[in-house]
Amino acid sequence: MTQAEKRFWDFILRHRWKLFVAVSTLLSMYARFGLRTIVSGDMQNCLLPWYEGMRWEGLGALSQQVGNYNIPYQTVIALMTYLPILPIYAYKGLSILFDYLMAIAVAVGVRDLTGSKARAAAAYVATVMLPAVLMNSAAWGQCDSIFTCFMVVAFVLLMREKSVAAFLAYGCSFAFKLQALFFLPFLLFYYVWSRKISLWHFLLALVPIVVFSLGALLQGRPLSALFSVYRDQVVVEDPRIAWNYPSFWLLLVKNIPSDGSDRYQELHVLCLAVTVMLLGGIMLWAIQRKKLERETLLLMAIWMLYSCVFFLPAMHDRYAYPVVIFTLMACFVAPKLLPVALGQLVLETEMYGSGLLFKVPLPWEGMTLINLACYLGVAYVAARAIGGAEMRMTAGKAERG
Repeated sequence: MTQAEKRFWDFILRHRWKLFVAVSTLLSMYARFGLRTIVSGDMQNCLLPWYEGMRWEGLGALSQQVGNYNIPYQTVIALMTYLPILPIYAYKGLSILFDYLMAIAVAVGVRDLTGSKARAAAAYVATVMLPAVLMNSAAWGQCDSIFTCFMVVAFVLLMREKSVAAFLAYGCSFAFKLQALFFLPFLLFYYVWSRKISLWHFLLALVPIVVFSLGALLQGRPLSALFSVYRDQVVVEDPRIAWNYPSFWLLLVKNIPSDGSDRYQELHVLCLAVTVMLLGGIMLWAIQRKKLERETLLLMAIWMLYSCVFFLPAMHDRYAYPVVIFTLMACFVAPKLLPVALGQLVLETEMYGSGLLFKVPLPWEGMTLINLACYLGVAYVAARAIGGAEMRMTAGKAERG
């Protein structure tokens, strides 16, 4: 090998992780570019009509509700109308931007929890190349990366004990998507367990909602309109136990679009009761542990997020998006979750393929069992971590005795 070759390969090896991130970023951008022409049902029936309804008034259209998304996202759409690009590219471009911001947040979280630059780089690459992330933004044109990005940032800041910034980040997440509520049980657990935050921190989460809605308020919308949108989203039209998501309750009912036998009215109270009792039981058990490592807190967050999505009624296929991202992040912290992440990869790829590319999905019974196995895997790993904290605490008391 010549001296020039040696210098070249020394440079490559010295900066291998940076180069890995750079090349992967370029490849992931190219992959997203290839999906630019796909027009999803949501894009055709909701997002583009909302854009057209606001095109001529711009920010003036904020004087009334357009669509059923939150006012901050409606404000984003109004701002898009001033851009000299096709609306489909504006929608997808914004979500793609947050794909990369979310991946950076995941990498920072992994770096904080492990101290490893290599694991952080690998977590970034895995996030930007994950099929669900690619398809959600670049094909579907949905905004799940936006609210999930802020949710990950909130968790990272909370682990750094920057509580004010963490709750402002959580408020940004909640401002863009009602499903940010799935993170609230973990925040309530952290509030009681850590004693490091106060109830006024939760009120801080309302600040971003108001700030991002100033345009609508200046157009004469009442303050109550900022929150009535959330109330209206809870009202389920044509209710079903699950919408193209392999929820636990599909073990009881069918989930075929043309089939009305899902028994929503009879079963949704049971779904809510089981979810609340399960989350309460997890909190009551874990809250006794005086010391939980940050890794264990990450597992707790995943367990509680997953419990909401898996057991609540009327869950859609995209609602598991933050569960997938948090589980992926945890894989680089607690590798025992890798089988769970692989199971979720299969499920998400199946659901996105059937929703966007007309693929015939696996039988719903099989997908539900896979999802149940993934949930039990998360519960087992998290419970072992929490139980380990209890054993360490007991051993410490015995030594002092």
